[in-house]
Amino acid sequence: MHFIKNIPAILLFVVIISFGQSCSTTTFGQHADSLFLVTENVSISYDIKRPNKRYYMPYVLEEISGLSFMSPNYVLAVDDESGRVFQYDLSKEEIIHSIEFYKPGDYEGVEFIDNKVFVLKSDGDILKFEYGSKKQLKATKYENDLNADNDTEGLGFDPDSNCLLIACKEDGRIGKEKIKGRAFYTLDIKKMKLNKKPAFIIGPDELETFWEKSRNFDYEKKRIKFKPSAIATHPISGHFYILSSVGKMLVVVNKSGEILATYPISPRVLGQPEGLCFSPSGDMYISSEGEGDRGYILKFEMKKS
Repeated sequence: MHFIKNIPAILLFVVIISFGQSCSTTTFGQHADSLFLVTENVSISYDIKRPNKRYYMPYVLEEISGLSFMSPNYVLAVDDESGRVFQYDLSKEEIIHSIEFYKPGDYEGVEFIDNKVFVLKSDGDILKFEYGSKKQLKATKYENDLNADNDTEGLGFDPDSNCLLIACKEDGRIGKEKIKGRAFYTLDIKKMKLNKKPAFIIGPDELETFWEKSRNFDYEKKRIKFKPSAIATHPISGHFYILSSVGKMLVVVNKSGEILATYPISPRVLGQPEGLCFSPSGDMYISSEGEGDRGYILKFEMKKS
């Protein structure tokens, strides 16, 4: 009380007003949720804050960097460095098989298609092999026009076009043509040939335009960070879901790359999300590197409005 008596009246008034304002000010996290969470344009949704199931990986999969759905109860995971894929049983919650397919390297994505496995390297190369009971084999490597500057991190599959989807985390250009944003390319799995023209491009400008259609408050465009780490096709809607570990968001686009929905990702829920896949029924699985601990996979059940 003595302290308050010694404060000049005008200063005391400012302190009280400032305190009242700070109590009512929306936190940055609330603003981020309000800005990033826009799902009105899609009939399918997920509660990214509340996973329905968490699967802890053994330490051999601390750096799980890619994920693909194989069949009921099974997913296929690739780790970042060892050149091995791991079949994980969701019901038993354990690895039941692994294959060493190539020498150690920077492997970022995996797709299981008609019993064939496709693995993406960060320089754009694709490794391909037949899945089976062998524990060691040598995959066939397919090079293309992408390179280490593109830092390719996301690998998906579009059954409508029978093409792999490749997401560039960094520079999206092939050749000298400049690209503003992150580029997404397609690769025909029959010819194993890359289309040199991006299927679509997403960057801060596209995200800002999308959000401004739904939100009427100011935000810092510099805070928008979008660097794709995974991409997958939804089995029911056919939309592409794009995971960005940097920037912590999930973006939903149609076949043309038009943004339809965005989700914020809490670092408390997913520390370093790197892998993404769907079950045929639409349940979503996101894997995260362990960051010094065990990696893990989270299951999010689909909701339909």
